[in-house]
Amino acid sequence: MKHVFTIRKPAACTPAVNLPDGAVTGNGDLAVTWAGTTDRIRLYVGKCDFWNADPRHVDPNGGVAPLGLIEILLPQFAYSPYHVEQDMDRARLTGYFSEGAFDATLTVVVCATENTVLIELDHTFPGISASAGLLTLPENDAGVEECTFGGLQYTVRSFDNEHTYFPTYGMCALREVERVRRNGRQRIRWAVCVGTNHDSAAWRNITPERAMAFDGGAFDERLAAHGCWWSDFWAKSGVSLSDEELELHWYAGLYAVACCARNRRFPPGLWGNYVTKDGMEWFGDYHLNYNVEGPFYALASSNHTELTDCYLAPLYDFMPHARQYARDFLGCRGLYFPVNLGPLGFESDGRRDTKEHGRLFLGQKTNGTYAAVIPMMRWYATRDTEYAKEAYPFVRACAEFWEDYLSFKDGKYHTDFDTLNEVAWWSGPDYMPEELFNDADCILSLGLVRMLMKLVVDMARALGVDGECIPKWEHIAGRFGPAETVPDPADGKPVLSATSNRPGLRALCLRYMYPAEQIGFYSTPELYEAARNSLEKLSSWDDDNLFCEFYPTAARLGYDPKRLIAHMHDVIRVRGLPNGMIRYGGGGIENCASVPGTVNEMLLQSYEHVLRLFPNWDRDQDASFTRLRAYGAFVVSGEIRGGEIRAEIVSEKGSLLRLEKPGEGYAAAYRGEVRPLTETITEFETAPGETLSVYRA
Repeated sequence: MKHVFTIRKPAACTPAVNLPDGAVTGNGDLAVTWAGTTDRIRLYVGKCDFWNADPRHVDPNGGVAPLGLIEILLPQFAYSPYHVEQDMDRARLTGYFSEGAFDATLTVVVCATENTVLIELDHTFPGISASAGLLTLPENDAGVEECTFGGLQYTVRSFDNEHTYFPTYGMCALREVERVRRNGRQRIRWAVCVGTNHDSAAWRNITPERAMAFDGGAFDERLAAHGCWWSDFWAKSGVSLSDEELELHWYAGLYAVACCARNRRFPPGLWGNYVTKDGMEWFGDYHLNYNVEGPFYALASSNHTELTDCYLAPLYDFMPHARQYARDFLGCRGLYFPVNLGPLGFESDGRRDTKEHGRLFLGQKTNGTYAAVIPMMRWYATRDTEYAKEAYPFVRACAEFWEDYLSFKDGKYHTDFDTLNEVAWWSGPDYMPEELFNDADCILSLGLVRMLMKLVVDMARALGVDGECIPKWEHIAGRFGPAETVPDPADGKPVLSATSNRPGLRALCLRYMYPAEQIGFYSTPELYEAARNSLEKLSSWDDDNLFCEFYPTAARLGYDPKRLIAHMHDVIRVRGLPNGMIRYGGGGIENCASVPGTVNEMLLQSYEHVLRLFPNWDRDQDASFTRLRAYGAFVVSGEIRGGEIRAEIVSEKGSLLRLEKPGEGYAAAYRGEVRPLTETITEFETAPGETLSVYRA
């Protein structure tokens, strides 16, 4: 099927301080959001590195900001029906307009291979007036410039004053490339080149020079390169579902992340680069206590690990500050991260008169460790030692912190003053809730630290480093947790307990399972039952902060797939935007991972290092997937037709494959032989590049 959203009403909430409702496209750094009316179209230009890095943390207008605004005037179509298509297969936006005998088609592409917006208008001729131009955005004390010369128009927007942590300058340079008339029609092409000082120190010269060099041939070349890039992108993985709405939103989630996650120094924050207004909520920054991780959750399983290349940059940029905070505030080695980060070492938010040293740690010691879940997912899915070399210094420094911070008594490691929920220090200096700040053995810490210690040991062994540290890390992993369970007051059924000093179920308890990966089908029956009971009792199907985690958790816990799919449809209906993104009050592009992440877990699971085919799929529905990625560096394609499963598993690194039989009567074709899958788990030694097929014998 084609993966297209058709929008039939002008954007009602664009510009906005959160996710826009207009059609969107981008190339991973540069994005365009379509707004306005049929006669006055406005294309908001956002870029991952365009920040107002104002450290006066209470200033509501700091943070990520819009860079530019393109306006296209088509006055003859003021009363045309509204029809805009967001084609995700080809990453292009197309508007269709008609008025009597006149019609026009406007196509907008953000070139995948460079920061240029390609705009093409095809319309009946004569009788149509059309123009394109750039508008300035002087709001929020931004520096602005505009100039027109030699057929070129450019605008500059900047934030550079005595308060900014780093200066930012951005330019849009627009030029009409060609105007061709033939057979009663006219085609007009414009190119808008975009550049910032973070792209190049010579941005002021390079950006207009790029625009001036454009001609019709260059336009065609960029369109062709754009098409090839997106064709290659979608070839890396895919799903085909009998449920078309679910399939459409699987592609929408990956599309939205691909459009904003390719700048190696500036990964997407809360709203990605879909920035249409100053004063984006929560500065559009990198919230480390789940929000910044959320958009990346589904990328390893979807075989798009390349989109995580940008993820580590702000963590490494802030590491000197995080080391200082650990040393000065807690007397520990390693890293102590606040919740709010910006790029290039910028701390985007704080409250200088609050209890936590004028910073927003919000009572949580796990912010850095939470950030390690994405390197964990990528490492186990790829076993890529080059990536391990890149991620290991960060992972190791997180482990160092816990070596010093944990206490050891009664044969176990413990945490103190490490909270599950945020402590609202942002409320001001009079907010001093000691009873909320003294959590002990927080379940999230239990899960994340055990995950971290296993990860650092595995990476160290793969890289052949730090052998003297491994016994300590293994000691911590083996004597930290598992999670405690308690009887639920309502019915006495066991549920997960949030902390040891304030026992009981809380909404965030299931993060112990996802993303910390400490509970699964092969856990102890008692722990698995407690997790299942917790899921049912929490019933967080419509929660501002849990959509990207609660739903994949449900798939891993074997929740009824028919009901799980029904819940996803409910969210799409109530929370879905016309552009395929999903808006909740507590988060932005984190929700792009929810549908693909959940569907992937329904089709294929491997986080327990056991490969499970269609473990939670509704077997009354036909489905197939190509090239999803499993732990152990296995790339898997599979299908279910009439309840019967077939799959092909390719081993990239020669890891041990532990395969769960998908049902009775199945076999595996392996090294020229047929092996019946009679045991619950069958192990196969594999070599790099080797393929194994699974089918009903």
